[in-house]
Amino acid sequence: MTSLVLDSFYQPAETLKDARLELALTNVGSKPLKAFSLAYTALTRASAEAVLENADSFRRVANFHEIAPVKGLELQPGESWRFAIKGLVNPARHRLDGPKSGYVTANGNIMEVQCTDLKAPVELITGDRKILPDGRATDPLHIVPWPQSVEIDAYRDDVSGFHIATTTPEDLAAASRINALSARLFSNAPLPFLFTESSNLLTLEFHEDPRLANDGYTLDWSARSVTLRHGGAVGRDYGLTVLAQISYGVYCAPERFKFPMTGTIADAPRFAWRGTHLDVSRHFRDAKDVKRLLDILAWCRMNVFQWHLTDDEGWRLEIRAYPELTTKGSRRGPGTMQESQLGFASESYGGFYTQEDVREVVAHAAGLNIDVLPEIDIPGHCTAVLKTYPYMADQAEPPESYHSIQGYPNNALNPAMDETYGFLEKVFAEMADLFPFEFVHIGGDEVDDRSWLSSPKVQRLMEERGLGDTMEVQAYFMGRVRGILKSLGKNLAGWDEVSHGGGIDPDGVLLMAWQKQEVTRELIEQGYEVICTPGQNYYMDMVQGTCWQEPGASWAGVATPEETYAYEPAAGLSSAGKDLLRGVQACIWCEHMTSNEIFNHMVFPRLFAVAEAGWTQPEHKDWQRFAYQSALFPAL
Repeated sequence: MTSLVLDSFYQPAETLKDARLELALTNVGSKPLKAFSLAYTALTRASAEAVLENADSFRRVANFHEIAPVKGLELQPGESWRFAIKGLVNPARHRLDGPKSGYVTANGNIMEVQCTDLKAPVELITGDRKILPDGRATDPLHIVPWPQSVEIDAYRDDVSGFHIATTTPEDLAAASRINALSARLFSNAPLPFLFTESSNLLTLEFHEDPRLANDGYTLDWSARSVTLRHGGAVGRDYGLTVLAQISYGVYCAPERFKFPMTGTIADAPRFAWRGTHLDVSRHFRDAKDVKRLLDILAWCRMNVFQWHLTDDEGWRLEIRAYPELTTKGSRRGPGTMQESQLGFASESYGGFYTQEDVREVVAHAAGLNIDVLPEIDIPGHCTAVLKTYPYMADQAEPPESYHSIQGYPNNALNPAMDETYGFLEKVFAEMADLFPFEFVHIGGDEVDDRSWLSSPKVQRLMEERGLGDTMEVQAYFMGRVRGILKSLGKNLAGWDEVSHGGGIDPDGVLLMAWQKQEVTRELIEQGYEVICTPGQNYYMDMVQGTCWQEPGASWAGVATPEETYAYEPAAGLSSAGKDLLRGVQACIWCEHMTSNEIFNHMVFPRLFAVAEAGWTQPEHKDWQRFAYQSALFPAL
């Protein structure tokens, strides 16, 4: 039972130097507390020059804060220790920006602290919450993403599913797979496809049509049957998924949705790349959860899963050449090498995927027509690596000579050290064996522009190569990494900063444009193939309303479900530029997502909005129809 509670209050000011975080630790137990220190994690961080009030000292690493009370303070049962930090790195905007979790250390013991939501002055507790209208629809069909062409003449409600009228093993297996997908997502609903005749079923016939794209399909409806024409195996699966959605909609909401009686649905995806990214470093999700998310992606016909496997907060992929990456680098908290971050502060928190886990996830994804894009985030975001293997840092580089935007000191692999490339060669070799997809994502984001400038080894490299600044050093590094991947038969994917410092040859390189909407066009003008994933619209961790009570981050602004749905990724592109826009991607960053309830609130229905942006031509989109259907979308 928790005997300590931490309340927090945000006091804004004209400058962050004067902004304050006021805190109160209350002893709700039955014994006095003395000779202790308090640790907590919070995204509203104290600055290095912060001034303490009624506290003696503090230590901060990124979001981790450890504070010592004034000497001799004893906290009796029922009493509160009130203290404050004046001087913050970033302003608080929402209730989850304060302490997420904490603990007290006393006499060598760790005691969990219950952290309440951050409070704010009345003037900040305003604005809108997440808003989703009831919506309306002209066609009573539950389909998402919406097809390119729907020409249905009449509807019916006297059938309940489909009878498979085929003896082709491939068709039977495909229907069985979509049955299994439906059952995993909606265990309380009837399966859409039966393999023997029964009453109230439409006969489903299959025809392969070489005129259609491999991922294209048509559904021709008549009074007693429906014919699924498909260009290839992927199109057959997509057509079956749409039939399963129609069936599920009729089962769940017969007053809203019907089966077609006569007419045609003709369909194929707008973009070849319809992706979703998941960060498992900030908060670990086991293989079961990952497979559940893959099922959801398949249900809305997304076809790429970017697995963000490493970051400062933890390394999640078993690499047999470097076992300590997961025995040590995958955990944080008391008793580990890394300080607590972003929740679960009082415990040793973490986890990793064995190579057997990875093969299982990749196989599951392949059965759903989803490619798995692994991401190892380098050269920045590497605290977990450098804490595990300190020899990989330039020992002559002063500690804390630079900090990442998240507050981590000296967190980037050193481009001037042979040890860096030897490490990456072994890591990528094992990854190439685990992941069959043509691309490996190498991050390349958020390297501080002061990185390595105090490293004697990098200084020598810069002089030898004529490199002028950190970004040019990173471009050199990216060129070498690209060569390693090429030797393994892989192409390089990365965030848009890979183009900085002169970039690398765009041939075979795929970049994710995330920092602002204009970056998509800028990268395409440089010749890169691009995935559009702007933080302002497609980042699922962005807050969905201006209200203080709404959970999420807001550095990129507010991304309401409607704004996410309405964003047009090809806006401003020339015809030639559109050829280099390969698709769209939702990014699920998990700093705030400490529970499934928060995850589902923030990710859905916006994930399905990105799916429709990737699939449906703009002229066929309809926000009110999308909102009308959203109540039936699956969640984690």
